[in-house]
Amino acid sequence: MPDTAPSIPLPPSSGTICVVGAGFMGCVIATLYAHHGHDVALCDMNTELLASFAERARPIAATFADDPAAVDAMLARVRTEPSLAEAVKGAFMVHEAVQEKLETKQALFAELDALCPPEVVLATNTSSLLLSDIGAKVSGKERILGLHYITPGHIIRSIEVIHADFTPASLVEWGRAFVESIDHVGVACGERPGFLINKIQFAMLTEIYRLMDEGIASRDDIDAAVRLSIGPRLALWGPLLTEDLIVSKATALAVTDSLYHQTGDENYKGRKALRDLAEAGHMGAITGRGWYEYDAPYAEIVEERDRQLTDLLDWLRQRDPVGRLAPR
Repeated sequence: MPDTAPSIPLPPSSGTICVVGAGFMGCVIATLYAHHGHDVALCDMNTELLASFAERARPIAATFADDPAAVDAMLARVRTEPSLAEAVKGAFMVHEAVQEKLETKQALFAELDALCPPEVVLATNTSSLLLSDIGAKVSGKERILGLHYITPGHIIRSIEVIHADFTPASLVEWGRAFVESIDHVGVACGERPGFLINKIQFAMLTEIYRLMDEGIASRDDIDAAVRLSIGPRLALWGPLLTEDLIVSKATALAVTDSLYHQTGDENYKGRKALRDLAEAGHMGAITGRGWYEYDAPYAEIVEERDRQLTDLLDWLRQRDPVGRLAPR
């Protein structure tokens, strides 16, 4: 990322944001911004979507406030506007959430580039398209940033802060600060197909699809395996911290090498980052260092690890989330 920064001030605690696209994600994003004190101009050429915004947004707003009056006040902070030129006036950021078609986003960003002063951040909620492609017709590319919400965006706190080669480091930090101001967590990643979350998510799903194709396990057994083993640990700690806490790097490397030799699949081949840790003796929490560093004695770490996992699994058993959804 370049070190030179555009003339963009720190994100204000309140101000006007223009959200372009009043579909599902645009509705969520506009409501979330209104909840956090921003005035929102929601823009869409589809006047039916604009007319139905309040009805569609009410259940979203109700997750933030029990009081109907507070919900009404939240929704009142969002004005609907079919004219893009009017919607962007006074906005410190324009957040695009239109359909995931490159030509549509390219045309919109070219128009935004012409309409918005250079200090206005141009953000996209794209889940798959590259910023370089979206901004191909934009002269001021250094103000383009990806802010990708994960469905349901008002509940899932992680937001991808996506940057391209032309994105100043200061704008990435601006994005992190803005995301933090709306009680979410920004995870920065460079532009590449799938970015961060979808790349990880679909790596797992692609393997699961293959297992289903090959008849290795049933639908129910695959879901139970993930839900009762991998899932809770990832929810508590994420993949790299989980590995530190449950297995040595030597064992992890041996497993990846074994899978590679058995299948010939390059995706299983032990990567340099893992091999370097194993060869340096940084095996994880058991040695005091792995992907992370640890000051507490290993026995205490294991005791706390097991306590957290037991508490979560007990809670899940009591709540019976699958049973309450009643899938067949």
